[in-house]
Amino acid sequence: MTGFGRAISAALARVMRLWVRPEVLTDANVDTIRKLHADPAVRVCYVLETGGLADFLTLQTVCQQRSLALPSDELQFANEQFGRSVVVLRRLRGWLFRRKTRTQSRRLTQVVEAAVAARDTDTATVDALPLYLIPVGIYWGRAPGKERSWLTLLFSEDWEVAGRTRKFITTLLHGRHTLLQFSEPMQMAPILREGMDASRSLRMASRVLRVHFRLRREATVGPDLSHRRTLINEVLRDAPVRALVGAEGDAGSRARNKAEKRARKYAMEVAADLSYPTVRILDRVLTGLWHRIYDGIELNGIDRLRETADGNELVYVPCHRSHFDYLLLSYVLYKQGLSLPYVAAGINLNLPVVGAILRSGGAFFLRRSFSGNRLYAAVFRAYVKALQTRGYPLEYFIEGGRSRTGRLLTPKGGMLSMTIQAFREDDRRPVKFVPVYFGYERLIEGPSFIGEMSGQKKRKESLFGLVRSLKALREQFGQVYVNIGEPIDLANLLDQYSDDWRDADPHGTEKPEWLSDAVDTLGWQILERINGAAAVTPISLLALALLGTPRQAMSRDDLTRLLDLYLALFARTRDATTTTLPDMSADDIIAHGEKLDVIRVESHRLGSIVHLPERQALLLTYFRNNILHLNAVPSLIAACYLQGESLSEPEILRLLHLTAPYVSQELRVSWSAEQLPGLVSTVLDAMCDARLLIREGSVFSRPPVGSASAFALNQLAQSIVPVLQRYYMTIALLNKYGDGQLTQNRLEELCQLCAERLSILYGMRSPDFFDRRLFREFLGVLRERSVIRIDDDSKLEMTGDFSAIDRDALLVLGAPLRHSILSVTEISPEASRQAADGVK
Repeated sequence: MTGFGRAISAALARVMRLWVRPEVLTDANVDTIRKLHADPAVRVCYVLETGGLADFLTLQTVCQQRSLALPSDELQFANEQFGRSVVVLRRLRGWLFRRKTRTQSRRLTQVVEAAVAARDTDTATVDALPLYLIPVGIYWGRAPGKERSWLTLLFSEDWEVAGRTRKFITTLLHGRHTLLQFSEPMQMAPILREGMDASRSLRMASRVLRVHFRLRREATVGPDLSHRRTLINEVLRDAPVRALVGAEGDAGSRARNKAEKRARKYAMEVAADLSYPTVRILDRVLTGLWHRIYDGIELNGIDRLRETADGNELVYVPCHRSHFDYLLLSYVLYKQGLSLPYVAAGINLNLPVVGAILRSGGAFFLRRSFSGNRLYAAVFRAYVKALQTRGYPLEYFIEGGRSRTGRLLTPKGGMLSMTIQAFREDDRRPVKFVPVYFGYERLIEGPSFIGEMSGQKKRKESLFGLVRSLKALREQFGQVYVNIGEPIDLANLLDQYSDDWRDADPHGTEKPEWLSDAVDTLGWQILERINGAAAVTPISLLALALLGTPRQAMSRDDLTRLLDLYLALFARTRDATTTTLPDMSADDIIAHGEKLDVIRVESHRLGSIVHLPERQALLLTYFRNNILHLNAVPSLIAACYLQGESLSEPEILRLLHLTAPYVSQELRVSWSAEQLPGLVSTVLDAMCDARLLIREGSVFSRPPVGSASAFALNQLAQSIVPVLQRYYMTIALLNKYGDGQLTQNRLEELCQLCAERLSILYGMRSPDFFDRRLFREFLGVLRERSVIRIDDDSKLEMTGDFSAIDRDALLVLGAPLRHSILSVTEISPEASRQAADGVK
């Protein structure tokens, strides 16, 4: 570029900076480009998809701000000199109405021809031609081409080519809603090493760049959208929907017309109506809301997600903690320049006003039950299939509802099965499930969750209830964490169940035999990877430490030591690639808890005391349960020393092998029999380094009674003791009543009643201790492991030997607590009859 041209470019760039302020994504690539620019032997050339003055000036401005090589700089490469260091992949022609040309990029042609010519000389080699092509995506407003407003339709970012007039107006409208993304630099050398002539090398380079820009556009803007009506018409043309409509009567009959209208009504009830003007308004509203109630949103694993996004159908499968989950993930993805997902929401959220806003933000609604309505089920499945095959990202919650206890709920397979069936019908686009962990420090629904766990009736969602809950937004809710887990490739999972799933007829009337097992495995893998991406928050650490004490109080010095211990153990035993720890000291954690009014610190002449207010103690069980799975193995090992003095590693392993299958199922973690020895060995090393245990050869002993280490070891065990108590209570009731006396439903009821009684007698501030669902799952695992079975009269029979369990319970729980559990299970015949009749 000449000196005059550079001056004009600089002046125009200054004018652009007054209005256009693009958000730059992927700072890691920016750092890589900066390092390449610093190497005098390396040449850098930017690649724009369609070019234009606005795109060039925006790129020029960002490169100046980030101290990168400028696109206006001359490019000296392969003995040739070019006026600019930028390539436009597809030039546009025309003045007011511009369109893409079918010819190859002139500048890219020149660069490739020069490189091939230099390669073919005797003196030049491929390695002496270090040219890096850097694709740059610029998205103005980034809204796909489906809007109700014709003005927005014309001037939002979409898949169409903008003329000069339209681009000018687009720049004015969306200059402050623009994303610029540097992709990872692409080296020219691999193409040159193929030995092809200039023409074939050019075609290969162009094809690679075109595919790259298409995938990046899909991941950022989303697939090319059609009108909602078009998508609904596609749903109504789906073969299963047409078959059910046709079954209502002959063509033209009144019954058939009614069925068609009903199917369309169902489709309208279900379908989202994504509107990017609404999304931009929500962006501003939510930004203000998050800044008002949260100290910040911490996002982890976004680079992992970016690597997964290109070319794949993404299905986000988060844990479900709060109604904020719906908004939080979409907000984070939007801010990170990724395509918004279509979110499956319960029909209970389709409230007046609220439902329309959610629908415009990408929510589609489903009923709680499809039973008895085959047409609705077919319409809903067809809609999910249409979204998936068109490449729209999906988001749904496999737990069904929000967790009231802080534990992950049993996965429901309905949406997973629909996703698998749609993939069987069209597997051209790989499907990747993306687990997402939400970590809150306070929940707006916290008080209602505790009430429901304590027996209060669940309140139905209503507009009045929403308005009433807004007063809670005056409070502070601490930090919120969004952690992206390891993706799951659906094709790889299906390959484990069937070698010919791709060849089988996906439209067959009968589901394949392997489908149920594949859905179950996929559901549990998702939960395990959600837990694997857990965020250990300061509040969850305080809950873990203080809830293990009889009165939820501890001296500040003891609490500081215990928090340091937990941080050290988690640092040694967690998966560092996905699980995150707070970057805070123990004193900072205590101060943070005081700031959020979670704990109270009282001064005393012998040292400050930290305690939980009674109401907070109930609420904090939720946050303790968020990370209980991370502490399970250290706690189980510590529990072995509640009564014992010394144990060998084989004896510790034997005790853990008895409980691990049940604990891993309850806490949604994966400990196979092969993995457990290595995990136990790692944890034992960490506990010895923390002075919780003393190693003497292959024997591990507890510290001296009364020492700070002995106190910490005891506290470490307390988080898992309630779990073991529930297990022993169930076994005690089975032993007491004997074979063929109880149905599983009756046993669950008795377990719940005994747990409630024990909780009252011993002041256990944990509503989930008597959660009937946990007893049901434990009995389910006992049946899976053939410890118990159901006879022909639907009564339970014991097939295993429980004498060893009773002996080990004495070792772990101790005689006093064991006798307390046994005494609680002594239910008089009259009390048993009253309980069965529902008499209080």
